[in-house]
Parts: sequence; structure tokens; C-alpha cells
Amino acid sequence: MTEEDRRHALAAFEHWARSGYAPDLLDEAEERLGDLLADEPPPAFVAEARAHGRRVLDEQRAAEATWAEPTGNDRITEAFADLEDLGIIALEDAGYTTSEGWEDAREVARDFPEARGAVFFHGQDVERGVRGEGLWLTFGPFARGAGRDEAAVELGREVVEVLAAHGVATTWDGTAKQRIQIPPFPWRKRQFTESPV
Repeated sequence: MTEEDRRHALAAFEHWARSGYAPDLLDEAEERLGDLLADEPPPAFVAEARAHGRRVLDEQRAAEATWAEPTGNDRITEAFADLEDLGIIALEDAGYTTSEGWEDAREVARDFPEARGAVFFHGQDVERGVRGEGLWLTFGPFARGAGRDEAAVELGREVVEVLAAHGVATTWDGTAKQRIQIPPFPWRKRQFTESPV
């Protein structure tokens, strides 16, 4: 394993720990490293990565204990719950790419046949969000054919309105072609405490 591989893997562990979407990070250390690296990771490096992840998680736990007010991530989660009540599947950290996110949304739709469409952000979006670059949301209706763009725009409007009702600012050009952006905000996804919302 090269030093570059080592640094890349440790940075990935730090991201996963800070993202709030890897509750079993330490238990999955060997599997995650195997997926990340071309070869099976040496046991000593698995231990190093696990220790690094534990340190970052401990830092996250201490920081999270100071989050007395609702965070931007809390507000997004609450808005997504409201969107589900409106018949829009709303997923956080859905797959790693847009196509994987749509696969996840369609899988959920099998048990939610009345769903009109979906909104989600995927793993690459989370990476940008954790880095403080904001969050992009993919959205669209499940309907195909004529009128799909109009349905997408209507669904996008609903997403923007519900997010605004929860105090989440967005930018969007109002078309079916552009994703909705939540401008940069401090990434504070809870892992250890309950949201006060």
C-alpha cells in the first residue's frame, strides 16, 4: 500500500465519521477499506484506520453535545419528513451517484405506490456538503411521457416551499433541468443526540 493510498483512506474515514451517515464505521472498517483500496488492506492499517475513525467520532460526539439549537441538517431532515407526507420520496445519502440515488428511490417506491416522485442527495453531494460547499438536490416525478417536465417543475416548487418553511434557503432556476441547491452551511448531521426540532 502506498503512502498516497494511506492518506486517501484516512481522509475517507474522516469524511465518513463527519458525514453522520456511517453509524457502523468502526465495525465496517475492513470492508470499507477493501472497497476503497485495490488490494486487501494490511491488518495494521485496518487498526490504524479504525483508531483514526474513533478519534474523529469522539471529536464529533464532543462537538455535537454543544449543538443546542436545530442545525441545518436537522431542518433538512424535518423538511424531508414533510415531503414524504406529501407523497414525495425524500432520501438522504441515497447511493453514491445520481443514478444510484434514483435506484434507491425506485426501490422505496415499490412500497410507496402512491408516491408522485422523489427528491434526494447522494454520497457525492454529501462529500461536497461536508466540505462546506452546499448541497445539491436531485428531484423529479416518476411519471413518464408528455407533461413530465411540467410535473418536475411543480414537484421542484413543492420541495423549495417545504424547505423554506423549515428555514432552509435554496437557489434554483425553476426548471426541470437544474438541480436545487442549498447554499453552503455548517455541516452538522447528528449521530449521537436527538434534534431539538
